[in-house]
Order: sequence, then structure tokens, then C-alpha cells
Amino acid sequence: MNDPRNPARPFIDPAEFSRLFESQHLAVFRYIYGMHGGPLEEVEDLTAETFTRAWKARRSFSGSPQAGLSWLIRIARNLVIDASRRRKSRPLEALGANDDEDNAALPAGLPGPEERLLKQQQLRTLADRLGALPQPQQEMLVLRYLLDWPVKDIAAHLDMLENTVSVNIRRALQTLRSSWPEESE
Repeated sequence: MNDPRNPARPFIDPAEFSRLFESQHLAVFRYIYGMHGGPLEEVEDLTAETFTRAWKARRSFSGSPQAGLSWLIRIARNLVIDASRRRKSRPLEALGANDDEDNAALPAGLPGPEERLLKQQQLRTLADRLGALPQPQQEMLVLRYLLDWPVKDIAAHLDMLENTVSVNIRRALQTLRSSWPEESE
């Protein structure tokens, strides 16, 4: 995985870690957002905790920036699993659709409140359906469609065959389609 143009090195230097943070913060946030749901405050806290833990463990890591992202995603994954265990009694909240502050996640330029309400309902439905999927399928969809990872990178990250990942993604999408309420389409 070492690239001669990008030699493996630990992120001990604060400037190097800062570059890692700047380049990967949004990807880690999106991953946590897709896996955890909301509210946004919890997603932001988990993102911050991911980088805090990475900072504390930076001496144990060496690798390319792409390997750095995989390392951060693994830390984030463990934090999301822990958070989900803590809030198991609460239902999965919608992806950015539960409170007014989270409405900033909606695309700008929607003409009226009816369309915003429809978008919120669709986000709630999506979050509910994603939350009902097995965790590995949910993670594959988040990595594929929120982080735009190629199937081969997802397979390497999850230590699976590419074909297995592709089949799981296809099955998860079929499950989402079949469970989608007709009036929300």
C-alpha cells in the first residue's frame, strides 16, 4: 500500500496531522453521519472524538494519506458502534431531519415549506430503512454513496471480496427499494 510518491510516515508532526484533519474531516463526518444518523451535535461530537483518539494514537500509525483515512474510519466505526449501544433504547433519528437546526443539511433553494416537509419525511424514511439494515450493509452503503468509495476500497477496508461487497450493496439497495412506502416515492 506504500506509494513511492507518498511515502509511509507517522502523523507525529502536528502540521502533518493538521493536514490529515483538513483533508479528511468532511469524509469522517459524512461517514459518522451516515452510520449514526443524528442529531448533528452527536455526529459532531463523535467526529471530534475520532480525531482526538487519532491524535493520541498518532505515534502508532504510519502510512499514506489514504491509509490515514481508513485508520480514521476504523476509529469512527468503533465510536459509532459504542454510541449505538448506548442509545439502543432510542430509535434511530432521521438523517438531519429532526430539529430546526438540522434543517440546514437540506439543500438550499427549496421553493416552499411543503417541499421541505416532504424532504424531511423522505430523510426520516431513509434513516429508518438504513437503520433496519444489518450493520455491515449499512456501512457499505455509507462508504459507497456518502463517501464515494470504489467497491475495491470498501472490500479492502472490510477485508472482504469485491464480489461479496457488490452483492451486499445490491441486496441492501433492493431491500431499501422494496421497503420504501409508495406515497413517499
